[in-house]
Amino acid sequence: MSKKQDTKLQDLEQKIIGLDNQLKRAVADYQNLEKRIAEGRSELTKWGTGELLIKILPVLDHLEKAVLGASETEKQSAWYKGVEMSIKQFKDVLKSEGLEEIAVDGEFNPALHEAVDTREGEDNKILEVVRRGYTLNGKILRPAQVVVGRQSEDHPEQAERVEGSI
Repeated sequence: MSKKQDTKLQDLEQKIIGLDNQLKRAVADYQNLEKRIAEGRSELTKWGTGELLIKILPVLDHLEKAVLGASETEKQSAWYKGVEMSIKQFKDVLKSEGLEEIAVDGEFNPALHEAVDTREGEDNKILEVVRRGYTLNGKILRPAQVVVGRQSEDHPEQAERVEGSI
């Protein structure tokens, strides 16, 4: 082989390597784009689901309040059992979409709970649930509205602590 042909062959090999690298980058970019599009669709679906659930949750709240107000005689009736089954099925569907109820037993957590009132009681303890709160796929959709306990100003134990610190 002549030197000119050898140089031409090397140039062609370098071009092939360059084109091969470009093709690999283009394929990788395309795969990354597909992943981003899929993630974007997933986020959009989750957002859309969240918006719909925010509109539906008051219906669940009202259904639950309706059965709470039923008398003992009404609790034995077919309509009551039907509404109860409907609520259970409704909750199961919501759970399958990623909705979880926020726990309201124990300490008040401002990241999960919204204090709508305070009452005398154990300090920072949730005393009553005004409205249930929910998370959707781990993100807070609606905080739980709760009544939080606080020690009264004239509580004897608190007065002793104040006097002892003077």
